[in-house]
Amino acid sequence: MFRSLILLTMASCCLSMVAAFSGGTSSTATLKPLGKKSTALNVLEFLNKKQKLANYVHLDGSSDKESTSVAVVTGGNSGIGVESVSTLALANFNVVLCARNIESANEVVDSLPSSLREKVRIQRLDLADMKSIQAAADEIIEKEGKIDVLLNNAGVMSPPKRETTAQGLELQFGTNHVGHHLFTRLLLPVIEEGGRVVTVASTAHSFGQLNFQNLNYDPENSEEKRDYTAWGAYGQSKLANILFAKGLDDRLKKADSSIISLSLHPGVIGTNLWRYSPKWTRPILNAIIADKTVEQGAATSMYCCLASSETFQGGEYLSDCQIIEPNKFGQDETGSLRDKLWVATEKIIKENGVDLSEDLN
Repeated sequence: MFRSLILLTMASCCLSMVAAFSGGTSSTATLKPLGKKSTALNVLEFLNKKQKLANYVHLDGSSDKESTSVAVVTGGNSGIGVESVSTLALANFNVVLCARNIESANEVVDSLPSSLREKVRIQRLDLADMKSIQAAADEIIEKEGKIDVLLNNAGVMSPPKRETTAQGLELQFGTNHVGHHLFTRLLLPVIEEGGRVVTVASTAHSFGQLNFQNLNYDPENSEEKRDYTAWGAYGQSKLANILFAKGLDDRLKKADSSIISLSLHPGVIGTNLWRYSPKWTRPILNAIIADKTVEQGAATSMYCCLASSETFQGGEYLSDCQIIEPNKFGQDETGSLRDKLWVATEKIIKENGVDLSEDLN
């Protein structure tokens, strides 16, 4: 939900953009570089001045052109997803807010200014259930027809005990990676050329490893014993996010597509991702570990979604609105790890009754 302070911040940033359009300083040389403390609205203002965003909304809700661009955001009902939805709407996208919890999604939409509220549509999506993913993708394709930006933002972080998806996959790997892989593959035919697929990963990929003999931390796996740890499983899913983004971009290039696939670390943010931690520890975690606000946490996502195509070659990993290198496993210089993950993921999906097109394999 937007608090009054957030609305004031939005208004202040929008006024700055209006000033720029009405004769204020627009030289890129005077722009403050984006970095760790930049907010999503700072990114919008920066890019609007630098590259003259086509989809600009004025403070009164009017626009220089009718909104025709479509953005799909998973997990848009909490944390940085809320800020991402509002910023994309402010950039004059029609936004499909995908969420499992429809009640909280409605609360998010109701909290938006009226000029933005009409640009957001809610779509039920449970990334821990392949049937829900298929149903959501079918409905989005039917209602929207085309997509310009897909932001794979939703995530599950560090449940203390091993949990599973509807199809029996370890919850974090199944939701964060397999769910987004399937969702992206189903929507890919309607993503416009020049569009963007952005996947929120994490620096936590650094303590994740892909064990292909037991990706699910299955205690009944007799071939490969693997004890479940909350952060090990989370790290595995985030490493998979980076490799998925790279693997997808490889395949898009081979298909001569101009769609760009990216991944990013949003920062450590005090959001409801801490929900599996004891309540008394959450303020401590926010004070000691969190290094960004929600508004700052959505900045790199917005940069990946909105920066011009010339900014990227494709497959990059970003943090603080800058291209950086993930660890050696995430870099995967030979491409063998991401190819192996792609094949394993497609096999998991097929074994659960979903047939995907072979054009990217």
